[in-house]
Amino acid sequence: MSQFIKQAFYKQREEFQQSLPARDKKYKICSGVTELRDIPYAEDGLPAHKLDLYMPEDAADKKLPVIMNVHGGGLLLGCKEFNRYFCARLSRLGYLVYSIEYRLVPDCLFFDQCSDVFLAMEYIRKDLIQRGLAQQIYAVGDSGGACLLTYCAAMQNSPKVAVAAQVTPSSLPIQALGLISGMFYTNKRDKIGLFLPSYLYGKGYKKGAFAPYVNPEHPDILKALPPCFLVTSKNDHLQHYTLQYEKAMSRHGVVHSLLNFPAKKELTHAFSVFEPDLKESAETIKSISDYFTAFSAT
Repeated sequence: MSQFIKQAFYKQREEFQQSLPARDKKYKICSGVTELRDIPYAEDGLPAHKLDLYMPEDAADKKLPVIMNVHGGGLLLGCKEFNRYFCARLSRLGYLVYSIEYRLVPDCLFFDQCSDVFLAMEYIRKDLIQRGLAQQIYAVGDSGGACLLTYCAAMQNSPKVAVAAQVTPSSLPIQALGLISGMFYTNKRDKIGLFLPSYLYGKGYKKGAFAPYVNPEHPDILKALPPCFLVTSKNDHLQHYTLQYEKAMSRHGVVHSLLNFPAKKELTHAFSVFEPDLKESAETIKSISDYFTAFSAT
């Protein structure tokens, strides 16, 4: 990676971080939710290896279902703090929500990000055992986070994909996924596919073992997915990704549902995360929760 491109990534990330104070002034954590921030999920001291926990204030001694949240940002930027208000609204519906941080490109490759997710999942698994809550477990991701979550879920159920990525999946069972405005495709001849893959997967990736799985429609990936709830909108610039992936899921018999909002200027990419106060955001969050409830453990 050239130094010029690397500095461009860092500049974009810095500009994103500078936008957070204004966001914190605009939104507030909803009432009835407790937020615990910056909990290390590894002992290496890396800032990227931390998570936040959201729980209903009356959660004591209740066996609540659990959601892991994976933030978006194209795998290049973003942070768990951006998703605070979305996660709090999920938690208010009666969930323990673990919002995880992970390393970003160009500081690592996609496979390292998968390893971070699994490391966080192992922390969550052990924490849930201590809390006596290891039965109803789901995960939600938006944009690049949805892509990362899709692959991690597939790796848990497909040893071939995990071996090709050279990662060790967590044993934490994920019963269903919520995938919001997913950046599913990095193999198209578009701005993402022409630019990102070598930074995500490394130079020479086309000759590596993971090369077939850069295509998210590979049967080993699709057939390994748990039930999925897909969300997009007409004004989502990646709507075509979700609609194409939904068709691929249908062809391979993946249990799924699609929530596709009509044209409205406010309903842009991952709007339920970016603008959590919209009524359509509340509808999205409730719909994800209802979908998860349908797959709750008996």
